[in-house]
Amino acid sequence: MGFWFLGFGLMFGQTMMGTMGTSGFMAEFGNDFHLSSFFLFQAMFCGTATTIFSGAVAERMRFSSYLTVAVLLSFFVYPLFGHWAWNGVDSGTLNGWLGASGFVDFAGSTVVHSVGGWMALATLIVVGPRKGRFMTDGTAVEIHGGNLPLSVLGALLLWIGWIGFNGGSTLTMDKSVPGIIVNTVMAGAAGAAFSLFIGFCCNRISKVSYLINGSLGGLVAVTACCHCVTVPEAIFIGAAAGAISLIMEELLLYYAIDDAVSAVPVHLGCGIWGTLAVALFGDPIILDTGLSFSAQLLVQMEGIVAAFFVSFLIPFFILRRIDKIMPMRVSPENEEMGLNISEHGAKTETADFFRIMQLQEETGDLSLRVPADPFTDTGVIAARYNKVMAALQRAAVTFQQLFDGSPQAVLSTDSQGIITRANRGFESVFGYSAEHISGSHNCDMIVPEEMVLEMTTIRQTILSGKSVHKETRRKHKNGKLIPVSLLGFPILINGTVEGIFYVYQDITERKELEDQLYRKAFYDSLTGVPNRILFMERLGRAVARQKRKKQFCFAVFMIDLDRFKWVNDTMGHPAGDILLEQAAQRFLCSVRSVDTVARLGGDEFAVLLEDISDSKEIIAIARRIRNEAAKVFKIKGNDIHISSSIGIVINTSFYSRAEDILRDADIAMYRAKATGKSRYKVFSKKLHEMTHDALQLENDLKEAVEKNQLQLYYQPVVCAKSEKIKGFEALLRWSHPTRGMISPVNFIPLAEENGLIIPIGQWVIEEACRQLKKWHLSTEFARHMSMSVNISSRQFMHNDLEQTIINALDAVELSPDFFVAELTESSVMEKPESVIGQLNRLKKTGIRIAIDDFGTGYSSLAYLKRFPLDYLKMDKSFVDEINANHENMEIAKAIITLAHNLDLKVIAEGIERMEQLEALRCLDCNFIQGYYYSRPVDGLQASQLIEGWGDI
Repeated sequence: MGFWFLGFGLMFGQTMMGTMGTSGFMAEFGNDFHLSSFFLFQAMFCGTATTIFSGAVAERMRFSSYLTVAVLLSFFVYPLFGHWAWNGVDSGTLNGWLGASGFVDFAGSTVVHSVGGWMALATLIVVGPRKGRFMTDGTAVEIHGGNLPLSVLGALLLWIGWIGFNGGSTLTMDKSVPGIIVNTVMAGAAGAAFSLFIGFCCNRISKVSYLINGSLGGLVAVTACCHCVTVPEAIFIGAAAGAISLIMEELLLYYAIDDAVSAVPVHLGCGIWGTLAVALFGDPIILDTGLSFSAQLLVQMEGIVAAFFVSFLIPFFILRRIDKIMPMRVSPENEEMGLNISEHGAKTETADFFRIMQLQEETGDLSLRVPADPFTDTGVIAARYNKVMAALQRAAVTFQQLFDGSPQAVLSTDSQGIITRANRGFESVFGYSAEHISGSHNCDMIVPEEMVLEMTTIRQTILSGKSVHKETRRKHKNGKLIPVSLLGFPILINGTVEGIFYVYQDITERKELEDQLYRKAFYDSLTGVPNRILFMERLGRAVARQKRKKQFCFAVFMIDLDRFKWVNDTMGHPAGDILLEQAAQRFLCSVRSVDTVARLGGDEFAVLLEDISDSKEIIAIARRIRNEAAKVFKIKGNDIHISSSIGIVINTSFYSRAEDILRDADIAMYRAKATGKSRYKVFSKKLHEMTHDALQLENDLKEAVEKNQLQLYYQPVVCAKSEKIKGFEALLRWSHPTRGMISPVNFIPLAEENGLIIPIGQWVIEEACRQLKKWHLSTEFARHMSMSVNISSRQFMHNDLEQTIINALDAVELSPDFFVAELTESSVMEKPESVIGQLNRLKKTGIRIAIDDFGTGYSSLAYLKRFPLDYLKMDKSFVDEINANHENMEIAKAIITLAHNLDLKVIAEGIERMEQLEALRCLDCNFIQGYYYSRPVDGLQASQLIEGWGDI
């Protein structure tokens, strides 16, 4: 209808400049036998092209979409290209621009088959592959849906039709017809044989599809030239087409294009080959185009390209646009159901059978029955099926009664852990009704977060076909953890694990009784920590584990409370008991959760640190315990001061008995007590030396403060534009009498830990102010200079900081404007709300405030805006590669811009080269500090630097 209404006229009507027909629409044939026959012949060609695309997109496209593509093809695409190639063929003179150029397509390799193939390819790309055709990794999955005998019969019928199409394309019964038929048959046979041969060689299997597609490919290829080639040439063309169809099919699979009937490989791939074969093998005399070989090949290629544009490229964009407006593909549900039912509403007895089965699968309703007609095969099967379902329903009811009546909590899940059912006992144990948890994951409902890994292991064990019986914990609806006995076993169906049954029994009462007995036997009744028996057991296990795993390391502390006897003697044993309880809790807070703190008796405690090899970490824990013991104990309104002596055994790999380790820890503890109490000693010789060194350094630092061994070095801060000294940063150094100059990295953390940072910091502030005043008095040039002092985080939060600064300034009659307090970014952002108050108090003194190492921490812009700051010091890491690294340049630019927007000045640290200075000048950085101008120098050298700079 569509072809008669519009297509026939577009294709064979009066040509308009060789592009399209302008007459012959809704043709009236009357008694014109020739015209009527010609119309029917061409209508069949058009129908063939439409059939090609429809087969390719089978099982996924809406019927309305099929009609849309069919209209586009039969109304416009096929007639338009047909006009270019065949207009005037009925009169013997080709008028279309392509045909007039010498393009030859005798019976439609391109006009029919390539056009249909291109259209099919465009539609396949838009619609996409069938559900389940390709796996997630791109592997193709073969979908079996055809009937093999009918497929072969269909191919045989196509052969018969092809003979008629190719023979009839002469438009007359002359002597060339037999040769055309022979060439057609031989090409089809060659394609079948060669495709089967290649397919077997590649895959070692003889698929009937190789035979069918190869033969059709041969027929398609020879269609363009069956009138102008010899029989051997036709055989070669057909054989090559068989290979091409296989190659094209593999290409489609590679690109995940799902062609249900191999229409694209057969009709498009072989059609293109057949079109080229006209020039390669066609007899020029028979072709009668007057073109040379190269010219004929060129015009054949022009025809292929023209077909690509009109039947693929343009339709592809049109179809993609249509698909966005109105999806061309059916829904996944309808695709699963089948298009006969979803699109066409077809109803059959078999379909009803499957519908009831699907409904039973979805709802689990075993009472549903299939309508059974006793006079059909399907009806007989349905009747037997209903009997099976009745028996299954009785068994299910029996099981459900047993399931629901069990006093234990019974739960079933699928293989993925999704809960499928639960009994009433489950609700009484865990508080969840079956309706509430059905469809949820087992781990989300009753499995505590910390036991998800255990549950995963249990599920994997059961899925392997084994049962699991163990005691564990599960979570009640109210959040409480319940000790349970768990029995899990697989639900086996035909040897496959389809799910899991879990049976839970609440064992709370039994566990509470066991815990009471266990605590009485293995825990200290006063402090609640493990007693000597449990500690020795755990220590013995650690020794045994170290023998098995050489990389496993552990350490042992022996702790004795100094002055405990004095507390007992002066305040009584009840006060001593309270002290022991508080000390035990402090020790527990000083170690990790995996460690053991035990009371061995009296005022002796022991600590087992497991899976720890870092001696520094061990010493740090010992210090924490010592410091906790040294803090004030509040007992009955009294402040009690005690200390602790700690013996440490770190190198435990040489021990084979737990008792020996405890003995040596005890020896080390007494050594610590003998050296002055509130100390710790390491029994291991090597680590003893390290500990001794750390202790010695700490003692030396105290002495350094007392004997004035600390000194300040100064590094100039220079104006970026004028290159005048704006001020200095005071940097602390320690000149040890025997070790030489010690870096602040090695002693500042130690001072922070033991509290020496407060007196040291006070000395730094006072000394820096004294030095700055000297410079102010020494020369006019120095009177504008300021002094920057680093304030540690601990000193910053000290209550006396602002008074310390004021006293130091007043002592030398120095204006607060010249004092700059430098704070690290991390210290001000640790507790920003409390920091704001402290900064405001410092700011009220009149001093300047700078953020040091800016950009290395995590400053919040909201807080940065609220901080009363004067300077941002950009960290050296952003300056090092500022010229070579575009990212560093952008970061530096952003920091400077941010600072200026907040009315802050920027000091860049670590400048060592001229090009760095120039780059920062270009970014409008305010001040520069680094080796480019001077390394940190002592006071005398700094004075000389000022004098020299002032003379410039």
